[in-house]
Amino acid sequence: MPRETRDFHAKTYRAPVNDQWDFLLSTMWNQMIHLVIMVDGRLDEERLVSAMCTALATEPVLRCRFIGSPVPCWEELPAVPPGTFFSVVHADDAKKALRHALFHRVDPCSGPQARLTLIRGREDVLVLSVNHAASDACGVKGTAALIARAYRGSAPDSAPDLPPSPACDRSYAPVLSSFTQQEQEMAREACKESPAEWGVPCSPGPCRAPCYLWRRIDRGLFGRVRSFSRSERMTINDLLLSAFFQSVSMEIPHSDGRDYPVLTSLDLRRLVPGVPTPAVANLSVAFEVRLPADSTLPPYSHARETHHAMEERKRLLAGIGAAVRVQERFEGGFSGVRQSLEDLARASESEGYPRNPFFSNTGIIPAECTDFGGMEASCAFLVPPLELSPGFSVAASTFEDTLTLASGFYRDSISPFVVRRILCNIERTLLDITR
Repeated sequence: MPRETRDFHAKTYRAPVNDQWDFLLSTMWNQMIHLVIMVDGRLDEERLVSAMCTALATEPVLRCRFIGSPVPCWEELPAVPPGTFFSVVHADDAKKALRHALFHRVDPCSGPQARLTLIRGREDVLVLSVNHAASDACGVKGTAALIARAYRGSAPDSAPDLPPSPACDRSYAPVLSSFTQQEQEMAREACKESPAEWGVPCSPGPCRAPCYLWRRIDRGLFGRVRSFSRSERMTINDLLLSAFFQSVSMEIPHSDGRDYPVLTSLDLRRLVPGVPTPAVANLSVAFEVRLPADSTLPPYSHARETHHAMEERKRLLAGIGAAVRVQERFEGGFSGVRQSLEDLARASESEGYPRNPFFSNTGIIPAECTDFGGMEASCAFLVPPLELSPGFSVAASTFEDTLTLASGFYRDSISPFVVRRILCNIERTLLDITR
């Protein structure tokens, strides 16, 4: 619940450890999550500003700044002028302007935590950027739906009817309370931390040249993947994770015939659908799964092995274990975790230690995220945070039967040619799996 600070009379909200964790990561690299929407039509700037104001009023944490000491919390800003959360870019080259918009970074200590960029080109491109310190990908989609709904409601013949978001616990507690202490301990053991064993080769030194690449998967191929997953009783995530692993295996030096770790993500909201959890929160966790790097294993067989490995991780509640482990990190306090991450960042720059590759399936982008009333969205996809080398990640998102793979990285550390190869090979591997 909000409380009044003695000096500034600003509302503050407790920052749970999941927010603290993503805040600390945001001090090391660009932790912005972007939703890109391409619209066939012209959006009204004033209505967009009004809709963004409504979204910020509906989700208080987005109009806050992060206070790291003495007790980490979110503090509402005394004023949020439009220039801090909205901008318009007129561009002959919309693609170039889009890449520049993706480079924009919100300082979580300044806020607000969300920004809307309208790119005026041959068609309008809307970019919603949210700091991961405040929310995961689910919250970005939820915020986009709020903005679109408020935009429709601000039309002359309409009236906005957005109630304030209900006060929900943003921590892991509501989810963890659904599991017994014994189940949580089993999950914790399933998520034992292990050292990184491999990683996409990169050049050592500071990372200063951010880059984003994405690739859309043909609708026909994605339709095949979806049908194949149903007939083979494997999830789409199983197939995507297998294709990602097989593709990075082509780039990372390794010993053939061994199992190697890869990180993947899980939205904890899906584990307990009956428990009230907020959309705008950090309730996605990453956990490790070991998969075979075996050149003699056919693509379909690897997908089947991936399915079995994921089923075992689910049985052991690996996602719950990851949440428990994050909480344990902060038992020694916020400053202790900050120091350990700073040490890790220095080691990364000076030693180039490996970091296991990471794949995240952010799921379907609902139609309500792109419904601005009378205009069709030709494309929408999510862009993940910039991964600090030697880390490497790819995120998948789906909109209207089109799958998009996106990666954020530093081109002075990892070559764009390597990243393009990986994205292309994921597509080829999906084709091979479903043959």
